[in-house]
Amino acid sequence: MTRTTHPIALTLMACALHSAFAADAPKADDTLAPVVVTATRTEKSLEDLPPAVTTTSRSTLDNQQVNNWRDLGDLEPGVNIVRDPRYGFSSVNIRGLEGNRVLMLVDGIRLPDAFNFGPLLNSGRNSVDFATLSGIDIVRGPGSSLYGSDALGGVVGMNTLEPADLLRGKGKSIAGQVKGDYDSSDSSYGGSAAVAGEAGAGTLWLVQANGRKGHEQDNMGERDVNGPRRTTPNPQDYTQTSALAKLQHNFESGHSLGVTLEAFKSETDTSLLNELGDATLSTPLSSKAQDELNRKRASLQYGYTALQDSLIDRAKVMLYKQDSDARQQTDRIRTPAASKVWNRVSEFSQDTKGINGQLESIVAGDIGQHWVYGAEWFTTDSSELRSGYQCATGCAVPNTSGFPTRDFPNTTTKQWGVFAQNEISFANGKYTLTPGLRYDSYKLDPETDKYYTGLKPVNQDESAWSPKLAASWNVSEGFTLFGQYAYGFRAPAYSELNSGFTNLAFGYATIANPSLKPEKSRGFEFGTRLGGKTLGGSITAYDNRYKDFIEQDAYNCPGNVNCVPGTSTTYQYVNKANVRIYGADAAAFWSFMPGWKATAGIAYAVGRDEDTDKYLDSVSPLKGVFALGYGNETWGAQGRLTAVSAKDKVSTPTYFQAPGYGLVDLTAWWVAAKDLRITGGVYNLGGRKYWVDSDVRGLASTSTVMDRYTQPGRNFRASVNWQF
Repeated sequence: MTRTTHPIALTLMACALHSAFAADAPKADDTLAPVVVTATRTEKSLEDLPPAVTTTSRSTLDNQQVNNWRDLGDLEPGVNIVRDPRYGFSSVNIRGLEGNRVLMLVDGIRLPDAFNFGPLLNSGRNSVDFATLSGIDIVRGPGSSLYGSDALGGVVGMNTLEPADLLRGKGKSIAGQVKGDYDSSDSSYGGSAAVAGEAGAGTLWLVQANGRKGHEQDNMGERDVNGPRRTTPNPQDYTQTSALAKLQHNFESGHSLGVTLEAFKSETDTSLLNELGDATLSTPLSSKAQDELNRKRASLQYGYTALQDSLIDRAKVMLYKQDSDARQQTDRIRTPAASKVWNRVSEFSQDTKGINGQLESIVAGDIGQHWVYGAEWFTTDSSELRSGYQCATGCAVPNTSGFPTRDFPNTTTKQWGVFAQNEISFANGKYTLTPGLRYDSYKLDPETDKYYTGLKPVNQDESAWSPKLAASWNVSEGFTLFGQYAYGFRAPAYSELNSGFTNLAFGYATIANPSLKPEKSRGFEFGTRLGGKTLGGSITAYDNRYKDFIEQDAYNCPGNVNCVPGTSTTYQYVNKANVRIYGADAAAFWSFMPGWKATAGIAYAVGRDEDTDKYLDSVSPLKGVFALGYGNETWGAQGRLTAVSAKDKVSTPTYFQAPGYGLVDLTAWWVAAKDLRITGGVYNLGGRKYWVDSDVRGLASTSTVMDRYTQPGRNFRASVNWQF
């Protein structure tokens, strides 16, 4: 029997917590609450937003030594990170949805898609350097009413550093910072330098450069042997560099102009020792990989803030161009004499250009209104190419049979959308009603060439409406209830619609599905924020139902009309009629003495295909994060406990079910001198052996190399940050 959280039960829980918190709820003080833009496209205090919205500031990233997505996921219940040992971070998972179902933005610009095809092509979304960020907003649940396609599961909004972030409060015309850090989990070290200044009245600039070098991530495997039985990590070396530059001018009339340039590059070399001697791979004598990822973007921003009463209070427009290229090469020396030298190169690129803009209008009165409305247009060119050869020693006449080839045709995707949202407040803000609506149109235009040999591709020209209705009720001081009903949608990707590949030697094929429909969702969410500045918490319960959910099916062949002749398995993306994900999140904090603070967060979710009654493997188990910290002007420390239950809900009983675990992390910081901060931490203090469920999803429980996917044992990090 399916169980869910009933809204009445949630309300009773909220009232009970309110009774506990109300007596000690303090009056508001001068402490500024974090400001979030991603959730509403307007600047909002975090305490005025639903509990499903969280933000991580630059100071938290520094104090908790968050250098990558897995580090961030460790802090956020309900947010999980998918990682591959060779390719690294792949995607963010929010409430059981991941990949391109979660919209990821950098300064309001969409990150390139995640794309994988077979074991030798996996282009994830690891093209952001955390050193460039001023903060990260996470919005859980459908966000299509403001952002359109891909915001089915949520939105991750990343904001890069602004000149004002370095200059603020210093009274200087030039300021900057220099950072350095070391992480023992992958023996990596990084450095970052940023300088910002004011060049004349109203003109600000910033320049930043970052670099990092490291090796393979450690695990708790013990078999350091060559071949398929290996459980220790494959040797790996990586280099990551990034740069950020900004120039802004603020006019006295309230107008502003800005230019941003950003570049990211990573290079990874891996010795695939676990492949050596593997008969299924034609018994490699050596196997090496070289992977590279590049992302560049340029944007021009215009902003306006009215200096007096006006029909338009704020406006902004951004014109941008972004290019991304991933290249992944694998070279093997194999025992067959005729194909001793074996090479594969997989390339995936996306070039995007677009423009977006929005206006804000604020109407004061007994019934207050805050309108935000706007539009965006962008076009994306997506391309993939696989090449390779095999030959005997010397390769004077390499065999390139079947290469180069494309697994989907070059595709241009054009999308445009218009949206409007109005926050209507009644009774001096006691009640707020926020309707929103967005219309999106998208068109896929594939273009065949000699490298694409699949079925004739199809165009797709579709549109979608995404309404939302949110409400809040400020019941009393320190007690606010929230509710929301929202639609979400995601257009089929070029690769899902028109992919085509056949490998008769290994007996499998992938075929297109010209009838694929867009994914759609309808979701309810109810929650509350409780308490005040020193004692408080939140609870959220949600229930999202999906129609035409896109998943890849595997047909056993022969015996199915979709089978490609000569294959034992044929794959195809199909629509699932009824999929449901429901769950609850809760959080609490207590500043019980000066400098002391305790926090707790917990997330629970269940997902299933309701037609087959099978669980969704992408939904992670119950997770809780509990912390106790102390801080003053000179030093601070925190202890954190992460508790995760066993993965007991899988679609297939033979899948490995990751056991539960508990981790203890300790961090501390010290201001050694003015503007010089030293931070250190010990992670997995007890040396616990554990698996993250998203890393072992779909692996057989009978695998003899499961330790290959374990996480690092006890490890430490240290960093130094000097500001001037």
